[in-house]
Amino acid sequence: MIRELKTFVAVCELDSFAATARQMNLTQSAISAQMKALEKALGLSLFTRSARAVTLNPQGLRVLPIAKEILALYATMQLPSDTDIASYYGQLKIGAISSVQVGLLPQALKAINVLAPFMQTEIIPGRSIELIEKLEEGDIDAAIIVQPAFTLPKHITIDLLITEPYVLISPKKWPFYSLQQTLEQHPFVHYSLKSSAGAQLNKFLKQQNINVKKIMELDDLDAIFMMVESGLGVALIPYAGLWIRSATSVKVHHLGDSDLVREIVLAYRHADRRQPKITALKQVLAL
Repeated sequence: MIRELKTFVAVCELDSFAATARQMNLTQSAISAQMKALEKALGLSLFTRSARAVTLNPQGLRVLPIAKEILALYATMQLPSDTDIASYYGQLKIGAISSVQVGLLPQALKAINVLAPFMQTEIIPGRSIELIEKLEEGDIDAAIIVQPAFTLPKHITIDLLITEPYVLISPKKWPFYSLQQTLEQHPFVHYSLKSSAGAQLNKFLKQQNINVKKIMELDDLDAIFMMVESGLGVALIPYAGLWIRSATSVKVHHLGDSDLVREIVLAYRHADRRQPKITALKQVLAL
């Protein structure tokens, strides 16, 4: 059954029986026979078949992440009990938001290369919400994201990595009054409301009864910084990203004891918690 599950996942990833057959050096009829055997064993139809294409049906979409989890557990079973991470041959797919890619991730990857030189790592960029979906679907092994505002499924585990305070940034020559006056008197560049951090920021503004004059929404910290540096407005953003290196070209106002912070977390599937690649990632991230 493991063979059929591997073929099933390959078919889903390649979106084609023919492409899977070429990759696995089998005939297309052999691939089709394996999928029929899997459907018979499960007592489920996994595909919608037509003359032109074969696509996953709702049952197939439900089974896919489970199949990936079974294969991951099977791979762990194959490891000897004394497996040394230094000799681990595996692949680690890490989803990461943009500020993490230029922040803590480069040093973490450097450390992983030393700790597990034979492990292949791949970085998948995306927004926090998108990466959680990829993690649930089994497309990535872990994600370094903003703490979601919603409750995660029980099979997803999160560990806190860092807490980033928000700061107010404004053009160099613009005067600063109080936080509320500065935000209400000048155009405001808003962190995208489609992101977890943007939703958190919007909630903070409402709680503080601050009415901003939004002129645009952006989901990249460095792009927001460039807009402020160009004199287009002011912004509230986490103190993270490449823009910090050029922070002298704008005014940076720290918010003191404000509760407005962004939590960066590591998310992974609970079933994978003892896998060597997750253990190695947590080790280099000091978890």
